[in-house]
Amino acid sequence: MIALAMIVVPLVAAALVMLARRVLPLARVLAVAGAVATLVLAIFLPGTRPLDLTWLPGIGVSFSLDGNGAGSVLTFAAALMMIPAVLVATTRVASGAAGFAALLLVALGGLNGIFLAKDLVLFYVFWEATLIPGLLLLGIWGGERRREATVKYLVYAVTGSFFMLISILAVKALSGAASFHVIDLMLAAPELPVATQTWLFVGLAIGMAVKLPIWPLHSWLVDLNEQNHPSGAADVLGSLYKVGAFGFFAWGLPLLPAGALRVAPILLALSAVTALYGAFGAIGSNHLKRFLAYGSLSHMGIIGVGVFGMHLAGMSGAMYFLAAQMVSTGGLFLIVGMLYHRRRSLYLADYGGLAKAAPALAAFTLFLIFTFIGVPGLSNFPGEFMSLLGAFQTSPWPAAIATLTVIAAGVYGVNLYQRLFQGRSEAVVKDLDALEMYVLLPVIVGVLLFGLMPAPHLQRIESQSQLAELQLERAAAAPGGITLSDVGGAR
Repeated sequence: MIALAMIVVPLVAAALVMLARRVLPLARVLAVAGAVATLVLAIFLPGTRPLDLTWLPGIGVSFSLDGNGAGSVLTFAAALMMIPAVLVATTRVASGAAGFAALLLVALGGLNGIFLAKDLVLFYVFWEATLIPGLLLLGIWGGERRREATVKYLVYAVTGSFFMLISILAVKALSGAASFHVIDLMLAAPELPVATQTWLFVGLAIGMAVKLPIWPLHSWLVDLNEQNHPSGAADVLGSLYKVGAFGFFAWGLPLLPAGALRVAPILLALSAVTALYGAFGAIGSNHLKRFLAYGSLSHMGIIGVGVFGMHLAGMSGAMYFLAAQMVSTGGLFLIVGMLYHRRRSLYLADYGGLAKAAPALAAFTLFLIFTFIGVPGLSNFPGEFMSLLGAFQTSPWPAAIATLTVIAAGVYGVNLYQRLFQGRSEAVVKDLDALEMYVLLPVIVGVLLFGLMPAPHLQRIESQSQLAELQLERAAAAPGGITLSDVGGAR
């Protein structure tokens, strides 16, 4: 029942926040309480019994949730970051703050559904449900070009979802699976002919690649981040939205392993290009949010390299990196919101020399930049290292290209800090206040937790990675099947 509560609690909290919207202090308390309650549930989620309820028996759809595996780690990261996001939303959003916070909580409920669903139709329902609050946050509270950014995001998302839905409906019909439950599909779908699996996997991949996101389906992300509300709260949600890698890991690879083996080399190459493209995009950016969007895109490329390298360590590392970057990227977006609150600008040219007037802000920012670029001991390092290491075992060249981003990350990270906080400037800005300390506290806890104690989370992820690897090995061993060595090299 805890898995069900992970979805229900944020939705109920969102409803209560809307009822109390005319009394903002009460709405703020309710929003933070809802986020904290979801985090407490996420802590106790691993090890709980799966929930399996009949939903649409006539077409084989069940309301099945499982709080184990990679989903438990990702729900924990999402719940942790929702606390500072709703706190910022209810204190820094000038108009309609309660509605803003309520949409964040609705999105959290949908994201938890994506990570916990064990029925493919249920997974798709939650996948689509998270689209609505994101569009509303961008369309109502976004910047001057929010309409263009909203339309672009909508076109990418709906087009991808269309192909994804066709594959979802076809996979059960063609395989003869008893239901859309993951177990029934995993027994039947891998028996489909290789050509059929390949086409079905391509359909799933179009939808999931948009939300990985992977080049050339990435441009919605940069515009979304640039046009979101300057507080950074909506960008935290944006950093949680990149769930395509989880879709490939939890559904695409284990259900259609033969198709994945054929398509993965293309996706692996695109992921390596994405990693490098994002890094150079960050180096060339003069806008704070576009900078972080490109840096985050580079991270997603490395995650893609880990997933499509199809090695146990790489797949586990990619899911760990996905959770960790939710914390680090979200934290830096909140820092950007704090900078905007002081200088009313998101352009790097308007900053410089802030360290003298705001030493605490400079120190926290440097800490998060170190996290963002993958310094050992902080949250991004274990997953990034494992993603690249795993990919090197099967696909050395794409992994080597993606590894170049480690150098690029050092360049853009140092460049960002220098342009914000160093140099001569007589500008007087306020240092971190008590509210901002409270906002950053969950971020810092998350960075240290994921950086210093990765083993418990990785063990839960690895149990699911082993299942995906087993399906891939069976497909590779089938007569006439493409081998793992053909994909990228000896294991």
